[in-house]
Amino acid sequence: MDRQDDALNPLVLILAPMLLTFAIQRTFLHFFSHPNFHIYVGGFRVHHLFTGALIQIASAFLLAFGARARRLVLVALGIGSAMVLDEVFFLVFTDGSNEAYRGRVSFLGAAALLALAAAFLVGLHARAKRR
Repeated sequence: MDRQDDALNPLVLILAPMLLTFAIQRTFLHFFSHPNFHIYVGGFRVHHLFTGALIQIASAFLLAFGARARRLVLVALGIGSAMVLDEVFFLVFTDGSNEAYRGRVSFLGAAALLALAAAFLVGLHARAKRR
């Protein structure tokens, strides 16, 4: 595998699962979830932000210490990132209701954050290619 392939792999392995997770998650939660369905742990409502954050943190720690299954960890990083980015705008800029999640502000905000993250990844990829 040459240097250019090495730089492309992280881009594809993070970006593709990130975009796919966002699309699947939004579609499922918008069209197929019951409006009053929530998951509670210890009396606290758990948003997919928390699951995504746990996936991201575990992925970052594994990558920091040379994970053996690096490709799988990069995919997990993309999935966790999508879950976090999808919830951040929703929880900060709306009332946190199911209606707000399905609303325009939540969707456009999450899409904008996802686009910024994708642009950042592409920029990092371009920088890595120049090295």
